[in-house]
Amino acid sequence: MKSPRFPVVIATLALVACGACSASIPVPITGSHTRDEQTVPIPYPPPPARVEVVPPPPTEILDAVWVDGEWQWKGRRWVWTAGQWQAPLPGGYYAPPTVVRFEDGTIEYYAGTWKKAPTK
Repeated sequence: MKSPRFPVVIATLALVACGACSASIPVPITGSHTRDEQTVPIPYPPPPARVEVVPPPPTEILDAVWVDGEWQWKGRRWVWTAGQWQAPLPGGYYAPPTVVRFEDGTIEYYAGTWKKAPTK
């Protein structure tokens, strides 16, 4: 016979796990890539992103933001680059890595990069 405490223990563990997931990680302001950027033609899209454990932010970087890891195209294959804490570009934004498939079936890759905000 199951102990009546078993469901309570499971529910408590679930709440603790959900609470740990809700911690806020500072992330950069994001935006789009620009048309004048260098793109890389690729034969196939990258694998799914890897799960990463985010370490505490370093004390030596003021206002550090977490930039997720990404697959980067290196010649003939995808190579994983781990996420990291970075100093945001003042007045700028981060354009995350993007893969675009065109109507003719070709695929192009835009690497993740920091951009200056457009001037008005």
